[in-house]
Amino acid sequence: MTIKMNALAVAVGAAALMAAFTSQAEITVLKQDPQAGDPLSRLNFTVGGSIRPQFNSMTGDGDKGSYKRNGFDGGTRFRFAADYYLFDDISWISYYELGVNIPALFDWDNHYADGANDTQRRMLYTGLKSNTWGTLTYGQQNSVYYDVVGVKTDIWDYDMIGQAPGNGINGDYDGSYRSRSMLKYKKTVGDVDLYASYLFEDSEYLPGNGLRYKRKGGGSLGVDYHITDDLTWGTAWNYTRADMRNPENNDSKAYDQNILGTALSWTPDNWTFAAGGGWYQNFMTSKKNTVHDYFAGDAWGIEYFAGYTVPVGQYAVKSIQPYVMGDRIEYVNGRNYQRIDNGVGISFQLDYGFRVDYEHVFTSSTDDLGDMNLVRLRYDF
Repeated sequence: MTIKMNALAVAVGAAALMAAFTSQAEITVLKQDPQAGDPLSRLNFTVGGSIRPQFNSMTGDGDKGSYKRNGFDGGTRFRFAADYYLFDDISWISYYELGVNIPALFDWDNHYADGANDTQRRMLYTGLKSNTWGTLTYGQQNSVYYDVVGVKTDIWDYDMIGQAPGNGINGDYDGSYRSRSMLKYKKTVGDVDLYASYLFEDSEYLPGNGLRYKRKGGGSLGVDYHITDDLTWGTAWNYTRADMRNPENNDSKAYDQNILGTALSWTPDNWTFAAGGGWYQNFMTSKKNTVHDYFAGDAWGIEYFAGYTVPVGQYAVKSIQPYVMGDRIEYVNGRNYQRIDNGVGISFQLDYGFRVDYEHVFTSSTDDLGDMNLVRLRYDF
């Protein structure tokens, strides 16, 4: 155990040393400056990342002994982006994002979930970008629904409970979050960003209960309207055709999964306001491990956030943002469940890309979940 903890200390120390010499920004390894006869001059290559140790403590004994109370990785990731100029205004772009569970990587006992992977591919896609024709990409990438609706309220830590992305069977497979095998198109027309995507058939996903989920296809449409420079309204719809199968008896059922949502983001001066909601059909799980009623017929959810950033600019503190936030998820049929969260938080943006967040969330739910105290340390580069 001493060796494992020393290894973790070395890793954290290395990150801190790197932070001392870098500021919070993507690091440009190669800068694009096309020159005749120099193919490498056409390439813009950047790297970045975020290291996120976190502590979650729920009131009561609901998470007694949990690795989250002991401290865990709250979403460390590393990013690599390439933009290669081809001709006219057309570039070939590629993006890779790798999630790293640092405690699991160093086998730090009681600080990660049983069976957790050391690393996870969060995104990997490639495509073509043009100011005239738009951007077309293929691979694992943010869904249209997340880009247009979900991202607007994904701005605090204990969030994404009331929205669709990540709340179905698996956001990578069902098309709601970081969608696998997706062809996505984006085109800006005036003040409006238009989105469309096609979801190809994917491999089976095993939820760990003996059943198998397989996406057969699907697609998305989205519109993001920039009403003013600081006010944006987005609406999106995603459809997924999927099969749920029991390999023991070959019983199966086809599901038409639909999510429809809308969200607003408003950032006047130092304020940040966001609110969104959606309707989810055959999407949320019923918690019944049977093929024919695995998904609840209808559910809905909402999220909101309001915060004010106070500039400081001294004592290594760039700014402080107090905020209030909340969400609600409710099943209309297929399961008797409701959850309401309301909370307060404060975020300290520090020099050199460091940040500290604290949140307290009051929860009222059918399954009597406790309130949450959360602390997240974050370093972005």
